[in-house]
Amino acid sequence: MTVKGLHLELTNKCTLKCPRCARTTFIDKFGISKWANSDLNLDDLKQFLDIDLHGVEVMLSGTYGDPIYYNNIFELVEWLKKQGATIRLITNGSYKTAAWWDQLTTLFDSTDIIVFSIDGIPDNFTNYRVNANWPSIEIGIKSAVASKVKTRWKYIPFSFNEHTIDQARELSRQLGMDEFVVAPSDRWEDNDYLRPTKDTYQGQRDNAIVQWKSADNRTSEISPKCHENNQHYISADGFYMPCCFVSDWRFFYKTKFYKNKETYNISKTTISQLLAQEQEFFQSIKSVKPAYCTFNCPTI
Repeated sequence: MTVKGLHLELTNKCTLKCPRCARTTFIDKFGISKWANSDLNLDDLKQFLDIDLHGVEVMLSGTYGDPIYYNNIFELVEWLKKQGATIRLITNGSYKTAAWWDQLTTLFDSTDIIVFSIDGIPDNFTNYRVNANWPSIEIGIKSAVASKVKTRWKYIPFSFNEHTIDQARELSRQLGMDEFVVAPSDRWEDNDYLRPTKDTYQGQRDNAIVQWKSADNRTSEISPKCHENNQHYISADGFYMPCCFVSDWRFFYKTKFYKNKETYNISKTTISQLLAQEQEFFQSIKSVKPAYCTFNCPTI
C-alpha cells in the first residue's frame, strides 16, 4: 500500500474544553483521574516512518489535543520538511506568543497550510471553543499571514453562530487569510441545542448519525475514507491505527488495535511492516464493516 497521507496526533493536551470533543466527553464520563496526558515520542516516530515522505501530506491535528501544545513541534516540522512532506496544521491557535508563532511559521513553505478552527466571531466563538482566547489567535493568524504558509479559517456552524458567518468571512478577509471555509458538522444528537436551524448547515450525514444511534442501522453500506484519503493515524501515546476514527474511545476499546495494542506500538515496528501485515484488513473492511466505519463512513 502506498502511503498518501499521515495523521499525527502530536499531543492529547489542550487548553480548551469544547463540549463535543472526544477529550472533554471522556473526562466528563470517566473523570480526570482516568485521563493521562501524552506527547508523541519524536525518535520513535522517525524510526517508524521508514518510507519516502516526498509528496506525502502530513496532517497535524488533534482527535484529543491541539498540536501547537506539542513540546517538540519545531523539531518535528523541520524534520518533516527535510523529508519532503507537505503539512496541514489544524489548530484553534490560542495562547501562543508572537515570537513562538514567528519561529513556527518560518519553517513552513507555500505548499503547507495552517487551518485555524474558529467557530464564530470574537464575540461568540467561545460558546463552543470554551476557554479559547481571541487576542492570541489573532497574533497567530497575523504571523501566518506574513509568512509563506497558506492560511484557512474553518468555521463550524452552530445554533449560536449560524447568523455571523458573513461577519467572520469579512474578518478573515481583513486579516489577509487565504481561505474561509464553512464546514458543517454531522455529529448532532437528536434535539441538539447546538444544532443549527438551517438545513444547509446541518451536515450531509446528519440523519445517518441520528439513525445509527437510535436504530439498528449499524450494518449499512460504507464508503471508507481510508480507501480515499489514506491518512494513517498515529496516536499521541505512540500507537498506529488505520484512521483517527478508530481512536475514538467509544469504539477503540473493542477493536483489535486495543486488544492487540503492542502489535501497533510504533517503537517496536515500522509503518512498512504494519501495512504489509494489514493488507487483508484494508481489503476486507467493506464486508467486515466495523462499528467505527458504519458510524463515520456510511454510504450516503
